[in-house]
Amino acid sequence: MKSYARTSSLILLVLAALTMGCSKPPGPETGYVSGVVTLDGNPVGNAIVNFEPVDGRPSVGFTDANGNYELIYTANRDGALLGKHQVRITSAESSGGGEGDQPLVVASKETIPAKYNLKSELTAQVESGSNSIDFELKSK
Repeated sequence: MKSYARTSSLILLVLAALTMGCSKPPGPETGYVSGVVTLDGNPVGNAIVNFEPVDGRPSVGFTDANGNYELIYTANRDGALLGKHQVRITSAESSGGGEGDQPLVVASKETIPAKYNLKSELTAQVESGSNSIDFELKSK
């Protein structure tokens, strides 16, 4: 009888450890978000994609040379909060540097129209699971 109890306890302990290892990360539920950003049909490289929920922490992504992006919620979590977001896409680099003996890097001119960033008209809905959200921007 002791052997049965010991075996049962061991099995329960192993199952509990496996269940704990498979749990969701702490914090609110997020959905994985990726997509492509184009401007007049051409990929937009080196752009910043911001998803800003009505209430909560925003997510950010950076486009590669082909316009592909993936959102990051925190350093340890990908994606964005579930729900509706205002989206801002910008290509401008802010000025920086000038620390120590580093030269000042002057900000570049924004190449994406204001209706996609400063005065954004873009919105997106993030659902549970995987979301593919492309942005086909027009210069006019």
